Amino acid sequence: MNGQTLRNNIKLPNSIGSSLDSLLTWIFGIVMLIAAIPHWENPYYFLGSVYAYKIVDSGIGQMVAISLPFIQLVLAVLLLTRILTNAAHWVSMFLFSCFAVVQTVSFLRGLDISCGCFGPNHETTIGFQTLFLVYTLLFLSVIRNLLCLFKTRSYLANRETSETQGMNH
Repeated sequence: MNGQTLRNNIKLPNSIGSSLDSLLTWIFGIVMLIAAIPHWENPYYFLGSVYAYKIVDSGIGQMVAISLPFIQLVLAVLLLTRILTNAAHWVSMFLFSCFAVVQTVSFLRGLDISCGCFGPNHETTIGFQTLFLVYTLLFLSVIRNLLCLFKTRSYLANRETSETQGMNH
């Protein structure tokens, strides 16, 4: 089975693909917003959460604590307003990947710490619940981005075929 056949077999009806994309865009935008606001409002708590993971030194920890809420807020705005949506989805997938790795490593190290995901009012110890959430978000993000990638490649292939046929006539 070559790449072209694989792409042709993964097609979803446009209405389902568009609905899924819209739903995931809203979900990821809301998640980013819900995570960004408490980090923005209580930066010292968030800095403590970053330090609790014991993965980075204090300088990098400060950069993470300063930049991550801003990045999450920008992503939320981009996703919820549907501006630069594809770029926002790819960056979101990267963040979900980072969150998954950091939480998994911390869980395997046996750290009994809050994930710090949604601020001090939602202290949830890293465990199966937080891992399930972050891996679900990551999985959905990967699926969304792959579907978008296949759709774009299919569109470009069809356009190239149309242009080639148009030149032959």
